[in-house]
Amino acid sequence: MAYPKITGLWTFVRSLLVLRVLLPPAAAPPPHSEADFNWMDGALDDVYGGRSVHTHYRLFESVKKQHPNSQILSLDDPNFDLSGFFTSKNFTEDVLIGTQVPNQHIMLTRSDNSRSFRRFGPFHDEEETYQRPTLEKSLQNGVFEVDYASTHFNIYLFHWKDYAPMRAIFFVFDSEDETAGTQLVQDVYHWMDNLKNEIWVFDQVWRKDKDMYKVVQSADWKGIILEADMLHNLRRDTSVFFDSEDAYKSLNVAWKRGILLIGSPGNGKTEAIKAIIKGASVNCLYVKSFRSPRGPENGIRTIFKKARQSAPCILVLEDLDSLLEPMTRSFFLNELDGLESNHGILTVATTNHPENIDQAILNRPSRFDTKYVFNLPSSYLRKKYIEMWLLKLENLGIVVNGDQYANTQEFGQELSLRTEGWSFAYLKELFVSFQLSRAALQSTGVAAGDTTQEIFQHVETLSKQVVMGASGSDDKPDTAISDASSLRAMRVVHMGRMAH
Repeated sequence: MAYPKITGLWTFVRSLLVLRVLLPPAAAPPPHSEADFNWMDGALDDVYGGRSVHTHYRLFESVKKQHPNSQILSLDDPNFDLSGFFTSKNFTEDVLIGTQVPNQHIMLTRSDNSRSFRRFGPFHDEEETYQRPTLEKSLQNGVFEVDYASTHFNIYLFHWKDYAPMRAIFFVFDSEDETAGTQLVQDVYHWMDNLKNEIWVFDQVWRKDKDMYKVVQSADWKGIILEADMLHNLRRDTSVFFDSEDAYKSLNVAWKRGILLIGSPGNGKTEAIKAIIKGASVNCLYVKSFRSPRGPENGIRTIFKKARQSAPCILVLEDLDSLLEPMTRSFFLNELDGLESNHGILTVATTNHPENIDQAILNRPSRFDTKYVFNLPSSYLRKKYIEMWLLKLENLGIVVNGDQYANTQEFGQELSLRTEGWSFAYLKELFVSFQLSRAALQSTGVAAGDTTQEIFQHVETLSKQVVMGASGSDDKPDTAISDASSLRAMRVVHMGRMAH
């Protein structure tokens, strides 16, 4: 496949230089000049000019000509996180990439660590402080040197595109055998496979996410307001499973399970997922998308391959209806419930729109055995949730006072009646917006007034948004799950009626 040569990019790519990274105690070899690596111009010229066939082998051949007496190990794993491994050894990205050395081909990407004041979506509905966006650097084409375990390595990195984005890594070192290179690769994979205050997240590739781990740590089953039976059974189904391998074996049943959480947005599914992850005794794998550089089918295969390698584990598929596409349906079914074993995998999925999920996925036994419906909260549940927030305000030193109510319980009862049809998300927004307005008043020196009336004013404002949301075309509250006949048709397990 031929690609046009882009002059500006090619000028940038041709300027490649060696990067030196020193890991004590090995001594540094003599310095190299840029001329030592001019041979890479020709190799990359063929790649970017579309004249290279069997690109990975041709690049290997070029490296071998420069190091005829050295050991060379090649790797094409797109998930191989060599940069992260060296960074974990207390080498900053600037040192690893060597920004003090000009004319090498690096890529700048915006850091995920930047935060806006409010961020919404799965696991990110809380307030966050603003941080100035930063740029992260990664070496795309070039070579760096590293001394690891008393062996000196030249490590070549190449990126190009054939039918999909491709990458090759070549480890060059002087030794009688491949032991030193193999050990480095194994150490990187060992580091990649072990989590330390992280969660595995798939978004085109697998990566370890510290930010999501921190957010999950704030979860608490005590803060999840559900009917008692439903809460008990949900906790049981997601904890007892991993202690039940022998029971499944004695019944000659595959040790795997699928749980589907159904309901309109804002009714606790994500909070339940967070609590499940936090309380799990095994690793959790969280899937944001089925997309991958080599297509969604490859993404699905990569996801389930990682889950099988990590088992026993929890595989979380949030918003399953948005992950699935007609072209990937059969492929997903084969991975979920095909010939390959999913031994020890608890799959937990959520959906806002079960009507958009194929019945072969929704209702077939052994795929999602148990389903829980997260409906809009009843008056009783709203009252419990409101009382929890009133206690939070009290702990923050905000006194809920008013002449009309004898105590906070009486006020909470009235507030629950005025919020009929509200989701937990809207109730949370009520108290957050109240706190923000109260803080704004205090900053201007205005004395606090009748707290209950202030809260009712926010109820009136938010009620308009609730009505608009209920009449919208996209996320109509419970249109797919409120009708009793629809529930029976989907054989949904609701409020603790379990199907084992």
